[in-house]
Amino acid sequence: MITRTTHNLFRFSLWISCWMFVLGWAPTAPHKPSRMPLSARNRGSETTSVVKRLSLAGVSVSPQGFWVIYSVPEEGFWPVQITSTEEDASAATSPEALTILQLISGVDMAGAILPPDILARMSVLQSEQRDDFVSRSIITYVKDSLPKGANYSESHPWFQSRVRLPQVTLDGVQMNPLSLECVSRGIGQFSLTLTEDILKAVCFNYDEVGSETFMAVALALRYKAPIQVTGEVETIDQEELSKTFPLFKSADNLFESSKRVTKSIERGFEYHKLSGALRIAMERGDQVAAERIQEKLDEFDSLDDLLTLDDETDGLDLMQ
Repeated sequence: MITRTTHNLFRFSLWISCWMFVLGWAPTAPHKPSRMPLSARNRGSETTSVVKRLSLAGVSVSPQGFWVIYSVPEEGFWPVQITSTEEDASAATSPEALTILQLISGVDMAGAILPPDILARMSVLQSEQRDDFVSRSIITYVKDSLPKGANYSESHPWFQSRVRLPQVTLDGVQMNPLSLECVSRGIGQFSLTLTEDILKAVCFNYDEVGSETFMAVALALRYKAPIQVTGEVETIDQEELSKTFPLFKSADNLFESSKRVTKSIERGFEYHKLSGALRIAMERGDQVAAERIQEKLDEFDSLDDLLTLDDETDGLDLMQ
């Protein structure tokens, strides 16, 4: 009985398998994702590019303008030109160079050189030139605050200043080719390309050599966004860096100088505050309070911790 049943089941299974084969229903093994690393999978095409995150090495002035120097892992130093003006030949005096130095020091003035809404404005300008979901969403958001039928780029600056702009933040910067990886709140992610038309519309002083890199570097510093390069870039070693940029100042030097300047400013405020308190105490005839305040002022008069030119020559001579 068991043998006959087994035989019938075998014949039935064989019959089902034949029909499945005829109809193209033959079962296949489930797909398993490859365990091979992505770089190894793409190696055969020879198109694999390694993404490297840059770190700020320092800055320098030169006869060609102001430069920001980045360190590329396992390669060397990569100079990025920010300005091409003679103003920055021996000291950082151009508005763009001073803005970069301030941002490196943690000071964001958000002035005319780098307004607080400049990233959102560039996003709107790009959206007017594209036809994708994010761009259409940004335009829809902006048009509600524009005159009927008007475009942002063609509107008078008075209207542009009153437009409700989207909230845009920067997630990262890709340097080659240059693009800004942005996120618009409530809309989505997108890449912003700094075209000549966009830069001319927003830059205080447009420079065909440095405006693109200035905007990318400045915004990366403002939003504390990482800067990356893909593949190989032309780097220089320490010896060539010293020869090409003899006025190079390291980022550590700038950070330390900034801390000393900040400390000096804070002590200056404290000194003036105590001087005012001493004057009030003397006017009220409070001799005890006056003596205590005078003791504190005597500590400042020692000048041991006050900022001097010699202390700051190494870090701030770029800003003469």
